Amino acid sequence: MSENRQKYSSSPLFGLKNSRGNGGGFQVPPERPQRPQRQEKRRNFTILQVMMTAVLPIVFVVALILGYTELHWVFLALSALALILMWGLSAFVPQARTTMTLIYTALMIVSFAAAMWFTQPIGGVEEPSNDYSSELAALFGSNVTASEVGAFAASVPSAEPVSAGVTTPDSRSQAQARLEVFMNSWMSLDYDGMLACCKPSWVSSQEDAKRSLFNIRGTNTPKNYEITYVAGNEADDSRTITMVAELERATGRTVTYRYEVLMLRVNGTWYVDPASLSSATEVKEEITSTPVFTLMPTNTPNPDLVVYYNPNGGSYYHLDQNCSKVSIKYLPLKGSFRLGDKANSDATRDLVPCTSCNAP
Repeated sequence: MSENRQKYSSSPLFGLKNSRGNGGGFQVPPERPQRPQRQEKRRNFTILQVMMTAVLPIVFVVALILGYTELHWVFLALSALALILMWGLSAFVPQARTTMTLIYTALMIVSFAAAMWFTQPIGGVEEPSNDYSSELAALFGSNVTASEVGAFAASVPSAEPVSAGVTTPDSRSQAQARLEVFMNSWMSLDYDGMLACCKPSWVSSQEDAKRSLFNIRGTNTPKNYEITYVAGNEADDSRTITMVAELERATGRTVTYRYEVLMLRVNGTWYVDPASLSSATEVKEEITSTPVFTLMPTNTPNPDLVVYYNPNGGSYYHLDQNCSKVSIKYLPLKGSFRLGDKANSDATRDLVPCTSCNAP
């Protein structure tokens, strides 16, 4: 059997199937090429990455700088949307998602706090309305008619714009308007009108309110007055108004007083505290004299006095012909002239007196 195996192995048909086409030797069957494995397609999150690393931080910084509430709400909305997309689409690696979530949670807390307490609307604070009819109605009570209130409001000049930092009176404040009613009643000797503007608790505490008011104001009658400063603002329940009034006494003498009038708001209406009128101080005019300057007389030099100079380029004239200020090679001085003739010669016109020899 082994003999037959050797026989067959040497037969010409052995390896015919695996022989090369050109008949040279045996060929190992080629390996079957492996098919490439399918790779999962990676999703691109470039837009989300740019939004979370550039756009949203810029919006956050701008919102903090400008201090506008609307920008903070935009940042909060966009940040919440970005976090939802990041986790819903499984964007980025897990560590990056966790880090971005922590960072944006802190930023959103800061932005929310700023939007609630430290910002203002883009439109700014609305300016107060110029409709003063309701304010005047509150001042004068509910018994006046709308036409009377409107007529009074029309007679009041409009307020001029006040620049920031200037302590000028608030010309449209209710407290000032109430004080003006009080002063106008005083000027017209309407004492009942004055009492109507006084603090109700003060009026009720007096046995004779008119007598008590007379003790404060005396026999003085205002000729004119000027409100120079209004302290506080409309939200306060008490304001101090500085006023300068020119009063005429019974003797005919005119005196100027400065008042610090305390105004109090009771049930929405402003009243004068009569006790504050007792703190008036007299304003005295300071007379400043114009200073008088007396010029000391000076001695007129003798025009016939002979003085000396150096004709070779000297710029001084001297009382001493051998003045020590002059170089020794020019001594004694060769030039001379009468002091009265100084302006008559081109050579002496520009000379100045020597201080060493006290030339006049």
